[in-house]
Amino acid sequence: MAAAARSLPPWVVLDPVVPLHKPHGKENPGWAIIRCETTAYVTLRADVEGLRPNDELSPFDDGLKLLALVADPPWPSRLSIRLDGDPDEDDRRGFLSSVLLADAGFLVLSSCLPDTRGDNSYLVFDAATDSASLKMFPTVPLRFRPSVTPLPLRQPDGDGYLLVLFAMDMDAGAGADRYLPQVLCLLPSSAPFDRHCWGTRRPIFPSEKPKKFNAYHTFSFQGSAYWADLGQGILFCSCQDLMSGNNDDVQFGYIQLPTGCYVDFDSDYRTALPSTYRDISCVGDSIRFVSIEGYNTDTPCDMLLSMWNLMPNSRQWHKVGSIRVGSLWEQEGFRRSGLPTNTSPTQPMLSSEEDGVVYLMVGDFYQEDEKTRSLYVFGVDMMICEFVSAWCLPPWRHMGSPSLMGSDIFKLLKKHNLCQLVSPNTRANVFPRPPKRDRVEANVLTVRSMKGQRDHQEENV
Repeated sequence: MAAAARSLPPWVVLDPVVPLHKPHGKENPGWAIIRCETTAYVTLRADVEGLRPNDELSPFDDGLKLLALVADPPWPSRLSIRLDGDPDEDDRRGFLSSVLLADAGFLVLSSCLPDTRGDNSYLVFDAATDSASLKMFPTVPLRFRPSVTPLPLRQPDGDGYLLVLFAMDMDAGAGADRYLPQVLCLLPSSAPFDRHCWGTRRPIFPSEKPKKFNAYHTFSFQGSAYWADLGQGILFCSCQDLMSGNNDDVQFGYIQLPTGCYVDFDSDYRTALPSTYRDISCVGDSIRFVSIEGYNTDTPCDMLLSMWNLMPNSRQWHKVGSIRVGSLWEQEGFRRSGLPTNTSPTQPMLSSEEDGVVYLMVGDFYQEDEKTRSLYVFGVDMMICEFVSAWCLPPWRHMGSPSLMGSDIFKLLKKHNLCQLVSPNTRANVFPRPPKRDRVEANVLTVRSMKGQRDHQEENV
C-alpha cells in the first residue's frame, strides 16, 4: 500500500506514441485508467436491412478510456487508448494515436475516431480543472489544411478553452510568392462535434517572418501564444486578441532565434530536423531554448551544447551556458558512467522542474536486433555546464532515434484520478522508477547532486 500513496511526478519524459490498449497476460501492472469526464463519438454504419439508412454519429462517452503508465523520469511514461464496445473493433487493429502537445495542463492527441474510413479527430485532455475532462473535437473543414498542432488556450474565467491552429486555405489562390494564404482556425470547447463550427481569423504577420515556417512547438506563456520554428524563429500574439470573440485581424510579432542559430529549410530533408537536436520550453519566469550546435556538420566531440533564456518582456536572448561535447566527455562523472562516445547526443529535453537541467539521449539506436540496441539518458546542468547523472533504459522498441518529449501533465492530475487496472497488492512494479541517485548500480550512474555540484563549484571560485 505504500506505493499507492506516492504522489505523481511533476515532470515526466513522455512517449508520444499512443497505441490501442489491448490487455494480455503480461500486462504491466502499472497501467491505470485516468478518471475524467469524457465526450466522444463513434460512427454507426448504415445497415443493409434499412433500419439505419445512413451513417449516424453516436455518443461514445463511456467507451473511450485514456490510460497512463506513469514512471519517474527519465524512464518514459506512456499513454494508451481503450475502446470498450467499439463498433469498428475488427477494422481498428492498427489504431495509433500520437501526442501532439503536452503543455499547461493540456494533452492534445491525434485520433482516427470516430470511424476507420478517414474521419479523424483531436482528443483534448484537460487536467488543470477540478474535474479532469477528455473531449473529442472534429478536424477543420476540408478546404483547410492544418499546418501546426492545435493549441488550447484557457478562457480567462476558467470556463472552457479555445482551440487555435494555423491552416492553409486550399480554396484561395496562391499569392505572388506562390504560397497559399494562412488562416487562424478557432473552435471553443463548448462547440458541438461539427467541423463547420470552426471559425476563422486572418493573421497579420511581420515582414521578418520567413515564408516557409514550420512550428515544431506551440505553447502559451504569460498571456501570449507562441509558435516556434526551431530552425528559424518564434511567432507570438496576444491570447486576449485570439479570445476576443470578434472577427478582427490578429497581429503577430516575431522573435529571431539567438545569433548563429538560424537554419535554412532543407527541402530535400538530407539533414536532421531541428527538432532532433533542439528544444524550447517554459521554465519558471522565462522561456528556455537549448541547441546542439554543429549537429549536422561537426563530429560529435566538436558539437556545442548551449542554452539560452528568453525574457518575454524584453524579447532578448541571454546565454545561460555552453559546453563542447568533447569537454563534457572528459568530465570525471561522464567517464565513470561508461556512456558511449562514438555517437552524437540527441533529442534534448528541458526539465521544467530542475532549473537549468537538460536531458539528452545517446546509444546505438539503429541496430536491427532490438536486443542489441542501447539507450541511455543523461542529464547536464547548464548553469554550471556539468554532467549530472545517467541511466541505461530498456531497449527501444523501434529502430531509429527515440522520439520522446518532456511534460508536466501529471503535475496537475490528482492521484485519485488514476484507477489501477489491478489491485494494489499485486502491483510489484507500479510507477517504475530509476534507483536513487546516491547508489551506484548497473542502470544508474551517479555523480554529485546538482545542488552539491553548484555549492562545490562556488567553494572553489
